[in-house]
Amino acid sequence: MSFGTHHGNSLKTKRRQKPPKKSVSADLNSDASSIANDVMDKTHVQQRLYVINRNGTGEAQYILLNDRRDAIESYGVRLETWRAIKGISNFGVIVLNNILYVIGGYDVKNCRHLHRVVKYDPYEFAWSDCAPMIKARAKFGACVIDGKIIVSGGERSDGQASCSCEVYDPDADTWSEGGLMVAPRKNHCCVMADGDMYLAGGDFGLRSHDNLWVYQDGHWVELDMDCPQKMPKCIDRYDICYVGHKIYFVGGVSCKASNTPNDTRFITERGIFSYTPNISTVQKLKAHPQGLHGDMISPWNTRYPSMVRPRHSCAVRAIGKSIYVFGGCHLETGQDVRVCECFNTDKAKWEDEFHFRKGDLSSVTTAVLAVPRRHDEEKINYKLKWVLW
Repeated sequence: MSFGTHHGNSLKTKRRQKPPKKSVSADLNSDASSIANDVMDKTHVQQRLYVINRNGTGEAQYILLNDRRDAIESYGVRLETWRAIKGISNFGVIVLNNILYVIGGYDVKNCRHLHRVVKYDPYEFAWSDCAPMIKARAKFGACVIDGKIIVSGGERSDGQASCSCEVYDPDADTWSEGGLMVAPRKNHCCVMADGDMYLAGGDFGLRSHDNLWVYQDGHWVELDMDCPQKMPKCIDRYDICYVGHKIYFVGGVSCKASNTPNDTRFITERGIFSYTPNISTVQKLKAHPQGLHGDMISPWNTRYPSMVRPRHSCAVRAIGKSIYVFGGCHLETGQDVRVCECFNTDKAKWEDEFHFRKGDLSSVTTAVLAVPRRHDEEKINYKLKWVLW
């Protein structure tokens, strides 16, 4: 599949003065050289932040970032439809070396989990197949470490949560076993922070969990017992990002057990909390009647203001020092959230940024790609037609 080029109004013929005589071959060589330079110059790109639907609609909306990807350049939302994800839900998305990978998922029409992996090259405007995963899965976590893609857990073909992991080598186009998780999980998230990969939360056994694991030597392990290794609450279907040496957890669904047996309430979260990986558990001493007493400093911070709108299955993206939250759904009402909220990590303040006018935003993920500018492509096509004429 390739993106179509959208053209505006047709070019109008303009009256030109008769040019002085000169060599036709020189004109052609000069124009051909100019065209070649335009084609080879890959700095003429747009930094697109895609908000990709994971419910099977095939919709991928995008806004433009600046060249450094640390600020939004334009809030004009554009909508594309990708046939590669049409009818597929709960897949994983990874960008590695400016190649977008769509991994696994659930085939809504045929009611089956997928091994399938496809990739999109924005410079070639083309999708292609990759080696399939060893095991079919959906609702899994995915991350990049040392130039390889690691998928963890997820929902198996029988509907149960998995604890298996796989590693994809894009150079060899091969998948291999990647060790086991501490316990089965689905609807969890993974993130890279300070060179380590963390996995948190998720659901298993009809309830969400508060686990925080780290990937070491090809295996997932719990953090040291000297450090608080549990999240402040049990959540799944949230999203995660790393900003300013802190891992931020946003939104999701939490479960609260009542006094009645087998009665668990699920609540859509609007909170945000963070974890600082490099904080030592005992960093300061304070006076005590029996001498100096060590004061434990928790790496968890829950004292942030909450979002205005509760949401799960949303997508978060760090842009500069701010965290942008896109889409998501409210569990209690079933309505998707169309307002993008932004959290300033310096001021610890939320603000509304813009609204999405179109598309299904109930379950989304994000990806940033460098894509050749369309108007440059149209300019090249026009030059080629002019040379041929």
